[in-house]
Amino acid sequence: MGAKDAKLSRLIPKFHFCSVPLFREAPLINWTYTDAVLFTAYDVFRSHDFWLDEVVSSGATLKKALVDLGFPKNNSLVIDTGVFEMEAKKAGISQEIGIDVDIELTNAQIFEAYELSGADFFVAPDEIVLPTDKPNIIDEKIDLIKSNLLELLDIVPASQVVAVIQGLEQTLIESLLDFYRENGIRLFAAGGIIPLYKHDKEVFQKHLKYVRETTRDDWLHIFGLPRISLLSYYLHDLNVDSVDTSTITYLTKQRMYLRGLKPEPVRLAKFEECECPGCTILKENKSSRSPEFFSNLYIHNIVTAVKECFKNGALSSKPVILNTEDDSIARNPNSSVKPIEVADSGWMTADEVLRARKRG
Repeated sequence: MGAKDAKLSRLIPKFHFCSVPLFREAPLINWTYTDAVLFTAYDVFRSHDFWLDEVVSSGATLKKALVDLGFPKNNSLVIDTGVFEMEAKKAGISQEIGIDVDIELTNAQIFEAYELSGADFFVAPDEIVLPTDKPNIIDEKIDLIKSNLLELLDIVPASQVVAVIQGLEQTLIESLLDFYRENGIRLFAAGGIIPLYKHDKEVFQKHLKYVRETTRDDWLHIFGLPRISLLSYYLHDLNVDSVDTSTITYLTKQRMYLRGLKPEPVRLAKFEECECPGCTILKENKSSRSPEFFSNLYIHNIVTAVKECFKNGALSSKPVILNTEDDSIARNPNSSVKPIEVADSGWMTADEVLRARKRG
């Protein structure tokens, strides 16, 4: 087991390669904009793409398949559950933030997706603790969070796990952190952020400030960017180490163009004033309904957000050390997930493969 440096970016975009073919094609597959991207178990299961079916049936990991298509091998791949998308629907805010959720996942499905991912970092399945939750509900959710972490540690080394901090009470936060540290976790993330932001912005600020103070010697990630303008607040004012986001994807789908951290309608964009790879193409080809337009507008928005991340020389000083071999937990020989035989037709759908594993 060799040690290597695995970089996490200050900005970790959602990379929808399982369900959106554009992310598996040039220029997006040749990812040079951040050192890490994030995808979700939810995205694996909602996909109806034959590419995913073939990868799963072949026995390859998703990261290896991405690398074969041109994704940089040294970029870190982070997998999350996608639980926020599902909880957003329950809370009635999914439409407001551009999420359309039609499935729910069990823990067994989440871990199956984790095992086939080949990811470098794994977010422990959590439960979103809402500001309005009663104490008995919070207790149930925290117990489940702890149980999920221990289950994940059966298949993933602690050095590759990102544990999520939930709840508002300081004693609860301290207790969760003690539990995580006792189990060897050193990468933490603040969760439940978007519901809290919508509930009370003053409490939102106080909560994040306290979480940052209690993890000042550790890597702290934030799940959720309710507004793109909060990126500067997260990274420069709170000085957290990283944040993931689907916001840039949603803005791009809405044909919005980032000027700094201000989204503007793309019809107002002056592509010739920007030298990013996306605008280089857009100023020559303005067919705004084409897939190429979406890809290059997305690149502009990513590049612009990344520039904002590093303003004033802001750079996390904490290295992230990943003790692993290539392909991470790919086909862990000690895993309870058994190999399967492929059907006579030569391929099975991803859902069929995962169901067969579960039966095995």
